[in-house]
Amino acid sequence: MAHYLIIGNGAAGLSAAEAIRRRDKSGRITIVSKEPYPLYSRPGIAYLVLGRVSEQQLITRPLTFYQEHDIDLHFGAVTRLDIQAQTAWLDNGDVLSYDVCLLATGSSAVRPRLPGIDLDGVVTFDTLDDAKTVIAKGRRAKAAVVVGGGITAMELAEGFRHQRTTTHLLLRRDRIWPRLFDEHESAIIERQIRHEGIKLHYRTEIAEILGAKGKVKGVLLKDGSTIKCQAVGIAIGVRPNLQLVKESGIKLDRGVIVNDFMQSSHPTLFAAGDVAQVYDRWTKGHQLDVLWPSAINEGRTAGHNMVDVAMGRPPDQPYRKGSPFNAAMLFGVHLSVIGRVGSGMAEEEEQSMYYLSRGSSFVWTMPLTGNHHSAWDSHGLTSVRIAIVDGRIIGALLLGNQSLADPLRQLIENEVPLGETESNLLAADTDLPDAIMEFWRRWRRRTPLSNRRARA
Repeated sequence: MAHYLIIGNGAAGLSAAEAIRRRDKSGRITIVSKEPYPLYSRPGIAYLVLGRVSEQQLITRPLTFYQEHDIDLHFGAVTRLDIQAQTAWLDNGDVLSYDVCLLATGSSAVRPRLPGIDLDGVVTFDTLDDAKTVIAKGRRAKAAVVVGGGITAMELAEGFRHQRTTTHLLLRRDRIWPRLFDEHESAIIERQIRHEGIKLHYRTEIAEILGAKGKVKGVLLKDGSTIKCQAVGIAIGVRPNLQLVKESGIKLDRGVIVNDFMQSSHPTLFAAGDVAQVYDRWTKGHQLDVLWPSAINEGRTAGHNMVDVAMGRPPDQPYRKGSPFNAAMLFGVHLSVIGRVGSGMAEEEEQSMYYLSRGSSFVWTMPLTGNHHSAWDSHGLTSVRIAIVDGRIIGALLLGNQSLADPLRQLIENEVPLGETESNLLAADTDLPDAIMEFWRRWRRRTPLSNRRARA
């Protein structure tokens, strides 16, 4: 009987277990989870802090599910992994031998090296426990400071403000997310942030988190001024959890480099979710993809192929990464980012991607090569912007009205040539949303369903 070890109980790990059980009814499946919960919706914690869902509503697989599918769920941690000996050591002293293993350990928030970073009152926003802490700290704090310019920072700020806490959001730049948003798009979001009563501070960075008796009392800024607060939210990015395999000898970059079958460079070790770097056909390289649906699909592919390897067969189901698609709600405004898109604004740091939030993939903002054009249309809180390279739409950003999200995703995923429509989309007097919708409808009429890669 084969033993499948899965390290991590998130979307990738549980999806792999489900795929394994479908193909191997009697194999032993062990999932080791550092968090003391069955599978829950990690993107959903943003709604928990706003009081829109309960903790129970976040649970997507109850404990009974594991029992019904004969999955051994261990709440604890793997302290050591020997991939050559195919052995794992757990924090309770157990030693597990396995036939094939999946690394699905996810990622963790980056904590900057700041004086006072370990004070009581400094929070991140990655897990269900983090969300509970934000609610508890927010209810007691008179004021909170949030550091970061991405969606997670905005979710944190909105969460603190929902607890009736005076909230400050510190931005390094002179507007929200300049590498992704153009000036008008930034202004839409900033207007909504102020409407919520959150105070924006531009070109502002923390030098030190101030404390007394072990608790946060304020922040010292690099300009020498201070802000009194009792909570500090840190949301400056995430880093894959690779501690177990850093010295293993497998091929690593930002994450674990995997082949088309989600295998690492060692045949009995697979990786999926936040820790896996999968091949990206747009950039022609291996990239991290921490989108929640991607984790599910990667986990399913890994689980299918793990059964083949455990049974002594070559893996036979390749994973094909789709076009990046990210959706979020920012202070009442819907946002979708599809494919490769950026504001075109250069920044000092040499970064090729920006992290959206937990459960969201990286947004590609590298310089676009080839014959590059962009088109933009905006009305009130609604904005549509597309990037065109060599006669095809390769990226889009939508704020507000989302009726174009699925059409644009299909056009991007299928790399549909625009032909004569390109000049129409770029014309100053064109109603861009109507023109995109009409082009998409014509493409659907002439393209059989079986030939389309992405479906609405």
